[in-house]
Amino acid sequence: MSDQSPPAHPARFKWIAPFWFLGGLIAGLAVLSLVGRRVARTDYHPGFVRFFPPTSPESNYFPTVNEMAAIVRARCRPDQVLVIVGGNSILQGVWQPAAEVWTKRLQQLLGDHYCVLNFAFRGAGPANGGGVVAEVLRNEFPHQIYIANEAVQTAVESIGYEPYRYLTWQAYFGGRLIDYPPRTARITQYRSTAEGRPILIDAAISSLFDRLLYYHDLWNWITFKYVCTIPSLYGAAVPDLLTARSKIPDAESDATDPANVANRYPASGFNIEMEIVRGFEIYSHRMPDGHWELAEATRADMAAHFAEAFPTPLKARTLMLISRSSPYYRRHLTADEAIGEDQAYKNTVDIWEKAGYSAIAYGRDFNDDDYGDRTHLSKLGGAKLAEVVAPKVRTMAAQLGYPP
Repeated sequence: MSDQSPPAHPARFKWIAPFWFLGGLIAGLAVLSLVGRRVARTDYHPGFVRFFPPTSPESNYFPTVNEMAAIVRARCRPDQVLVIVGGNSILQGVWQPAAEVWTKRLQQLLGDHYCVLNFAFRGAGPANGGGVVAEVLRNEFPHQIYIANEAVQTAVESIGYEPYRYLTWQAYFGGRLIDYPPRTARITQYRSTAEGRPILIDAAISSLFDRLLYYHDLWNWITFKYVCTIPSLYGAAVPDLLTARSKIPDAESDATDPANVANRYPASGFNIEMEIVRGFEIYSHRMPDGHWELAEATRADMAAHFAEAFPTPLKARTLMLISRSSPYYRRHLTADEAIGEDQAYKNTVDIWEKAGYSAIAYGRDFNDDDYGDRTHLSKLGGAKLAEVVAPKVRTMAAQLGYPP
């Protein structure tokens, strides 16, 4: 009877296959790491103006700290004062076409001695986005000014807001932030919550691997330049779904377009917008002599949050802009309410300045056409904002002892 058992494979194949597999895996990861390391220091945003929805977390594209730092290095010379703009959609330039965004006008007014870069994101806080990058680059670009914005009588979160905290975690777990006890205490408190614990565990592990492999930067580079590897809202099916982010234009609407002017202040939203304009009244009360007083508990809370918002060495180089609503809504305030609103902005600026920052409340003398809605500026208002900010930036640069 013949032997039907399968022929035995040479013993060497039992160990050579795993060896070559592991060797190939290690070699492949090493190559990807080297490419990612190089990409992490490469500016692949030609003609960068700002991050907009297709190149932001709004569409699952998450610019990294390295990516934003590379943009700075490619544009800011050592002899220039670096001006990084952070904050929310107002400073990003919603309702302002990319060619006429307010930061371009600010660059023109400041001149070649300054380099202005817009790292604002929609819905971001002062400590998000540009604030993180400015801190990371504090030693590499010591002559810098950071600009952010916030609403009147509003506290500030030192670790920023979601979905932009990932930049804070990249810098924090990468050891690139200042050792600042108040912020460390806030992170420790956040870690103790049911929400924060898994987020920080994931961020710490992700940061460890990313420091070795640079995979976030590598895949952003691929997604931006070649093929979209991240699901987005820009294209429902292949091939549009795979469109590289660099091929999607910044199509921000122009608030001065007649079609937009007609719908600038819809009647359907008037009451809600007026509630926001009158929101200062929640934290203030009118005194018998007619002036408005900010509640002491609110003042103390704002002062505490402002004091801890940024590390002490960075406060003097930070300019906070307090955004006023369009006069279309403000003129519907009573005379007493108008006095109270003015006082609320003065109080907010005063508390920021007492905490060690520079601050400006802008928009009191702007007109209806300077806005695209209650709070976002048109390109006309953006140009006026630049004219308000430019002299303040020069004054701050002089006070900080930057070379003229």
